[in-house]
Amino acid sequence: MTNRLRPLEQSDLPELADLCHEHAEYERASWNEYDRVARLTSLFLTSDDARCWVVEGDGELAGFATATMERSTWDADCYLHLDCLYLRTAYRGGGLGRRLIAEVALLAVELGAVNLQWQTPAWNEEAARFYYRLGATSAEKLRFTLSPEKCAALLDETTGENE
Repeated sequence: MTNRLRPLEQSDLPELADLCHEHAEYERASWNEYDRVARLTSLFLTSDDARCWVVEGDGELAGFATATMERSTWDADCYLHLDCLYLRTAYRGGGLGRRLIAEVALLAVELGAVNLQWQTPAWNEEAARFYYRLGATSAEKLRFTLSPEKCAALLDETTGENE
């Protein structure tokens, strides 16, 4: 089976949305249904802020990687953030993950990023072993998120305190 790594194309968007859903399920994350194709179009096809690469598999997309430039206060510079890297189970272990990261790493070099950063759930030992084999290091951190509703509630609480 020959796999082709390439930039995202418009025709990939519905299947990319499906891959994103699979990725969320794999990482045991919540999933909200809304018009993902329109939002993915805005993120990756009408903006230069984010990049997406896909791997064509056997009549389907085998996986994808996405990245954005971010600012680091500690480094006083910009780094490339590998936001997502996901391969369908049938395509793991054959070098595609390494090829995707190499493509993202090339962009980091081209953009002059201070480094390439990403994260994976602590329970994902298979991914951690893969990343360590690449020579990556890790930092023990917790990642927190606030939904828009909780952001608004926090704002309401904070605004009420100042009145």
